[in-house]
Amino acid sequence: MSNSRPTPNPGSSAMNKIKNILTAGTAGVTSILTLYPIETLKTRIQMKSESGTGKISPLGLMKEMYKAEGIKTFYMGLGAAIMRQFLFASFRIGLFYNLLDYLKQQNKGAPVSIGKTALASVTAGGTAILTVMPFDVVFVRMQAENSLPLEQRRGYTNMFNGLSRIAKEEGVKALWKGAIPAVARAMALNFGMLVPYEKCKSLLAPYLGQTYTNYIISSGIAGFGAAICALPFDNAKVKLQKQTPGPDGKLPYKGLINCMGKTLAKEGLKGYWAGFWTCLLYTSPSPRD
Repeated sequence: MSNSRPTPNPGSSAMNKIKNILTAGTAGVTSILTLYPIETLKTRIQMKSESGTGKISPLGLMKEMYKAEGIKTFYMGLGAAIMRQFLFASFRIGLFYNLLDYLKQQNKGAPVSIGKTALASVTAGGTAILTVMPFDVVFVRMQAENSLPLEQRRGYTNMFNGLSRIAKEEGVKALWKGAIPAVARAMALNFGMLVPYEKCKSLLAPYLGQTYTNYIISSGIAGFGAAICALPFDNAKVKLQKQTPGPDGKLPYKGLINCMGKTLAKEGLKGYWAGFWTCLLYTSPSPRD
C-alpha cells in the first residue's frame, strides 16, 4: 500500500481536528464515570503510604473506606473530576493526535519517528494540564477530605464552592498549586502511554492488522508504561495539592524536589509507586485506532 494520501481539503482537516478533541474528551468522561472509585482508591493509598501505616491492601482499604464512610466517599469531587477529565483528555489526547496528523502530513504520510512522537506527546500533555489545574486541585482535595483530621478538612460542598473558596482564602495562584509536578506527571503520562501505544500498534500490525485485538494489547502495554512513568510525579502532585499547614503554620512540603526527597526518606523507593496496581487499572483502558 502506498504511503501517499490525497491532500485533505481545509474543511475536512478542521473537522477531523475537532473530532479528535471531542472524541478524546467524551472518552475521558466515560472513563472517569466508570473508573472514578479506582482513582479515589489510588489517591487514598498514596496518603496511607505517606502516613507510614505499613503494608496497604487495596481491597482491604476499599472495605475500610466503605464501612467507615459509605459508598459516596468513592465519588467525592466527581463534578470537578468530570470537568477536569473532559478538558484534560480533549487536549492531552486530541491535541496529540492532531500534532501527529500534522507531522505525518509533513512526512508525506510516512510513519513519524519515535523522537517526534515523543515530542508531540509531552507537548500535548504539558499544555493540557495547565488548562485544567483549578479543577485538578479541587478534585484532589475533595478526594482526600474524609481521610484528613477534622480540624484540617476544608468542607467544599461542590466544585464551584471549592474554586471560589480557594481563590478567596488562598489567592488565585493557589488554583495552580502543584503545577510543576502536575505538568511533569502529564508529560510523563503522555510519553509513557501514547509513544508505546503507537509503537506497539505499528509493530503488531503485520501480525494482527489494524484490529481491536491489536489496540487492546497495545493499550495494555501502554498503560503499564504510563503508570511507571507518571506515578512518582502523581504522588508528589497529590501531596502538594492536599497539604495543609502544621501546628507551626508551615506546610510539610516546599516543592517537587523537596516532596520527592521526603517521600524517598520516609517511604523508600517504593513510595513513589504507591497505588501502582490501581493506577494501572485506571491507565490501561485507552485503545484508540
